[in-house]
Amino acid sequence: MLIRATLLCAMLVPVLASASATPEHEGVLEVVVNSAKNDDGEIQVTLMNNAAQFDSKETPIAVCRQTIDKLKALCKFDKLQHGEYAIFAYHDENINKELDENFLGAPKEKLAVSGVDLAQNQSPTFVQSKFKFNSQLAQVFINLQ
Repeated sequence: MLIRATLLCAMLVPVLASASATPEHEGVLEVVVNSAKNDDGEIQVTLMNNAAQFDSKETPIAVCRQTIDKLKALCKFDKLQHGEYAIFAYHDENINKELDENFLGAPKEKLAVSGVDLAQNQSPTFVQSKFKFNSQLAQVFINLQ
């Protein structure tokens, strides 16, 4: 009987150890968008994890739209798989769900891309914009320009 109990415990220990030692591969990403022009409209945050999504050739991983309060908004992405991501955010002042442009194609609404100063780089790539997400909870602060 003692041998069976010992054998059973020896078989369960690796299973229990692997279950408790398995790292979580997802978490919560909070994106705080600052510097809206005013509190009118909404902030849209688009989350992408590859170049095709970044170049609008594929559907992004997630899109969040939030009202603006005191020139900022918070978008929360729950159960997000760990990996590399890029963020595109803009202030949709007239709530038409489009980034408005002037006749020359320049944006009329404030926007931002993760990891890039748009005053210095007006054509960022996914590689330039990506960041690594690998924690249970992370916050990214992004300022509209």
